[in-house]
Amino acid sequence: MIWLRPTMVGSMKKQKENVDILLGRRIRSLRTLRGWTQQDLGSRADVNYKFIGEIERGKQNPSLHVLARIAIALEVKLHDLLRFEHEVPDRREIEARIKNQLPSIPEQDLRTILMILDILYPKDS
Repeated sequence: MIWLRPTMVGSMKKQKENVDILLGRRIRSLRTLRGWTQQDLGSRADVNYKFIGEIERGKQNPSLHVLARIAIALEVKLHDLLRFEHEVPDRREIEARIKNQLPSIPEQDLRTILMILDILYPKDS
């Protein structure tokens, strides 16, 4: 029997949430690239447009069958739906992630980060 520490379980849950969000972003970007609404994609994939919206927000986890229909509708290979390297978080998410990490960063590292930011983005005096 395999025992998981609570931190491992929490980490696994966070990874799953991140994958759901990345998948949703990928589908949204492929859809908007074509100029389609969620209704357009839903009609073409025979999937309720509200479900498409929930997938795009990372709130629903579609079955493989549904993913295959979405891929066909978008005219991409199924594995291309899982190519997340181009799905960059928006500014709000970046700021939130930085804010969440700040408490765990040692003070000396924070000083180094600040120095790097000052070098990269000097304030006009």
